[in-house]
Amino acid sequence: MTPSNQPAAPDVSLGGMFLARAKSLPDVAAFRVKREGEYQDVSYKDAGARVEAIAAGLLTIPGGLPARSALSILGETGLEWILCDYATLSLDVLVVPIYPSLLSSEVGFICQDAKVEVVIVDDGKQLDKLRACKGGFTFLDKGYPALPLRHFVVINPTGVAPATDWESLADLEARGRAKLEDTAGERARRLAGITRDVVATYAYTSGTTGAPKGVIQTHGNWLAILEVTAELGLFTEASRAHGSMLFLPLAHSFGRLVELSCAYNGGPAVLSGVATLAEDLAKSRPGIFPAAPRVYEKIYGRIMAGVASAPPSRQRLFNWAISVGRASIPYRRRGKRLPLLLGLQHRLAERLVFRKIRARLGFDRLESAATGSAPLAPAIHEFFFAIGITLIEGYGLTETCPILTANRLDRWKLQTVGTPVKNVVIKIAADGEILAKGPNVTQGYLNRPDANADAFDAEGWFHTGDIGEFDGEGNLRITDRKKDLLKTSGGKYIAPIKIEGMLKAMPMVNEAVVIGDNRKYCTALLVLDEDGVKAWATRTGNPPDHKHPALLAALQKSLDEVNRELASFESIKYFRVVGVPFSVDNGLLTASFKVKRKEVAKRFSDLIEEMYAPGAEGAQSKGADSKAA
Repeated sequence: MTPSNQPAAPDVSLGGMFLARAKSLPDVAAFRVKREGEYQDVSYKDAGARVEAIAAGLLTIPGGLPARSALSILGETGLEWILCDYATLSLDVLVVPIYPSLLSSEVGFICQDAKVEVVIVDDGKQLDKLRACKGGFTFLDKGYPALPLRHFVVINPTGVAPATDWESLADLEARGRAKLEDTAGERARRLAGITRDVVATYAYTSGTTGAPKGVIQTHGNWLAILEVTAELGLFTEASRAHGSMLFLPLAHSFGRLVELSCAYNGGPAVLSGVATLAEDLAKSRPGIFPAAPRVYEKIYGRIMAGVASAPPSRQRLFNWAISVGRASIPYRRRGKRLPLLLGLQHRLAERLVFRKIRARLGFDRLESAATGSAPLAPAIHEFFFAIGITLIEGYGLTETCPILTANRLDRWKLQTVGTPVKNVVIKIAADGEILAKGPNVTQGYLNRPDANADAFDAEGWFHTGDIGEFDGEGNLRITDRKKDLLKTSGGKYIAPIKIEGMLKAMPMVNEAVVIGDNRKYCTALLVLDEDGVKAWATRTGNPPDHKHPALLAALQKSLDEVNRELASFESIKYFRVVGVPFSVDNGLLTASFKVKRKEVAKRFSDLIEEMYAPGAEGAQSKGADSKAA
């Protein structure tokens, strides 16, 4: 290995990459995992031994595991998920990650689309999802036949009744250890047969119609991005020593990037989860913190809430320090010394405020933070730079594994997503859409020739669906989203058409618009059907008043039923009733009667912001007439 812990020779496959690190960096920590409340290191040697045992165990499941077949992993981020990932990849078997929050029918659709026969699950809850759809299911009003699922592996089998269709990961791994010698030849043959153009994984992302699309990602697509991580400067000697926090879902390409880049750069992944993140940060004090914008929003909100409850003198000190930190940003960006007075003020602010904030967050050893997958609010981004956290923002999609551009530690600019990474070419189309080419770009979508035709033009450019522009320094700025697909600040893709169709099926609802792009949760604007309202009023003896509590309660009851059919990140948290019907005449519908989303968002911005305002969590969903309409 080179001094940077990167390989001296190019890697050929992802599974081979990890096994190579197990040999070249045997005593280096590959993972930091919490056991009995404290973090402990797992070396590359020990992790590699487990990967080989799991691989041997997978080869010896009933019916075997053919090369180029597909295996799904359905579970939360954790050590066993990652070990199973590398073991499967080393066998020339495709990995199909699935979000654990998805409902049974969507899980079934993914397994059907990818022809999955073997699934590794977290626990009995996830196993039940698969069993529920195994005999056939309905997804988006279409029926699907029985799935060819033939074997399940359960990571945590507590409470799962014995059956012939599953085994525990512990049993599989123990069998694998006993079969290491018997399977050595087959494992070596398969690993040697993997080339960079071989498909490694299908990463499913929501489409505008609501049906997930399987993005085809090869070993070479991923390695092309891993090979430019050194250019980004995140993995330094210090940051590798302290590790990179990994709590993002591994079904998300951002989470997968963190997983793979830790191994590529020979540093440890510090494993955590959303529920325990604050506690784990304080215990582990990582060197790198990659997270979706929503996480930084929560951290910012928690800090500001604490400040708001502090005595006036401490509030004044905090606000002064932040103003000093903000004033320092232009100088720091250009690598210039701060002016004398500002420099003295900044040192004082660092000692009295910034250093204490970072220590309280567990960021006192942080070399860098990273974000992507959704835009970050400029004020929040600036806040983190002000308190001394270098928060690097990048841009990419699942289809690009998932980087196209990025700011660098030594070259960054707020309100941009940086410059293209090595070997990636970006151009702006005549309509402003961002187009891309590069070795990291997918070859297309599984079983979706229609989507492929939309995503790639005759010259091979990938159409991102985002609108952007380059500034005078070559930094890309994202200005709009071309597609209707929503992306929450947590990085989750939401297909609004599917949800709106379900909302419009509610009694008394004529039209619905889902809001959620760059927001922490989804909300909805509802236009009521007057005939339906009158019928409800007659039936219940209540007035046909859009603001009446009984009417709002009836709508909420219907909404609760819709939410039960949605994944948690898709569910509608609040709604508002718009007191004006959408029409072509008032400019809210196109000539073909499609909703003009931007116009709706603009005209009813007060209602929308009300649902995201501080304190909205305690408010009842309520109706409102629009003065702007």
